[in-house]
Amino acid sequence: MAIIEEVPETPIVIDSNEAPVEAFLGLSREQCHILLALYHVVDPSLEPAVPTLFPEMARKFGEDRKERNSVSKKLERAPEVYSQEVLNLQEIQKAVFVALMETDMDLNKAREYLKLDGSKKMEDMTIQEVLSNGFLLGGMRDDSNAPEGKKSSPLSSPNFREAKKFYDYAFDKFKFTMAAVQLGSFYLHEFKECQGENCLEGEDPEQVSLEYYLKAAEEGNPMAMHKAAWHFDQKGDWHKAIEWYVKAADYGYPDSAHNLGMIYQEGSPKAVPKIDVDLPLAIEYYTRGLHYEYAASGTQLGKLFFTMATDKSLRDQLPESDRSYSSDPKEYLHTAMSYLNKAAAFAEWESIQLLGMIYGSKEFGLYDLDRAQNLFELALITSNGGAQSFEFLARTLSAKRTIIAEQLAAQEGASGSSSVKQDVDPSGLKTCAAKECENKETKKDEFQRCAGCKKRFYCSRLCQVNDWKKGHKANCKK
Repeated sequence: MAIIEEVPETPIVIDSNEAPVEAFLGLSREQCHILLALYHVVDPSLEPAVPTLFPEMARKFGEDRKERNSVSKKLERAPEVYSQEVLNLQEIQKAVFVALMETDMDLNKAREYLKLDGSKKMEDMTIQEVLSNGFLLGGMRDDSNAPEGKKSSPLSSPNFREAKKFYDYAFDKFKFTMAAVQLGSFYLHEFKECQGENCLEGEDPEQVSLEYYLKAAEEGNPMAMHKAAWHFDQKGDWHKAIEWYVKAADYGYPDSAHNLGMIYQEGSPKAVPKIDVDLPLAIEYYTRGLHYEYAASGTQLGKLFFTMATDKSLRDQLPESDRSYSSDPKEYLHTAMSYLNKAAAFAEWESIQLLGMIYGSKEFGLYDLDRAQNLFELALITSNGGAQSFEFLARTLSAKRTIIAEQLAAQEGASGSSSVKQDVDPSGLKTCAAKECENKETKKDEFQRCAGCKKRFYCSRLCQVNDWKKGHKANCKK
């Protein structure tokens, strides 16, 4: 897809006397300087706000994304017991953390702080007491003597085996499924970060992790179902993965619906029996994922329909009997735009960026450089300074800057070049060089200097931009 390639690049002039720009978002200082220099010409009113506005918007979008992707949110369509388990664990974890901080990591004092009876037998404890003891023992980990760069896991806690007994008991007696999920996550962390270094002899952390996930999954926990499915997915056991993904998706777990869409979109000839590409089924599961507010599913739907709009071979894989089928490629583009906009409403940067690319291209009859700029700005913010988003935004702003320069040159050609005053009084105080501006310095060197010719001075950036548009562009540096 050609993206605003019709407009040639022009150099960005940066005055070396200007104060250095502080970096914002995830951009380098040079990238920030480039953006501000472009905004200085294209949108001078926005330029001073960019370094604070963009990061603040990124922060708010990040908070919304975190809430939307929280475990509680993903479990809201499942039986309420699982959401309550998550909230219960979070409250206990927070209380234990406070206790350890308040008692300088002293285990006995932390027990007293939490009003836990250290002499009480496990079988006489409530579920709250069992979990609190598990968190308390599992949270005691001293990495101060660990070699630099050495990774740790929950299993490296000196009290992990004692903590594990409490988690096991919480599941075995109370059927508290998140205790099993927690242990599964501990062992998976051990497998990924420490390769089983802290395991007992003969203990396979990856296999133990799966066993705990399956325990909770068989009790009906959708999060555990998804985690078990993900294990089988990564191992290439796609039929077993599908089995658990389907169960989790039927409980409304969005990640599972999305992953089923991926499996059926791509197919798997290596699976036994093989899994054929099934676009209608992929679309069905992606649609469910989007319905569950999983933004990535909207992006995948948008990309899939966009590809079908431009690739006949992919369109031919969709049966004519399917409700998404159309003989008109434009219908697929329309559907793609609809899905991309739905995902963009959830601040999904990839969808936002693809929309910007479509509006920034002349291939689809939707060319709108202003809209492309707005979308690339939003993509830059939601991706926290992503490299691609920066590149597209910089190219769009550069294109608009070139268009402005060409319009000014055409106006000047029609009216003829004219000289512009630069009055300086006997005391050396300058009058603004912009036409129709009579502002005068109140002290020497108060006004800003043109970074190009270094001969004209302006009372404001707005005056400098206006003067550039009204003819100084042609005479600068002459």
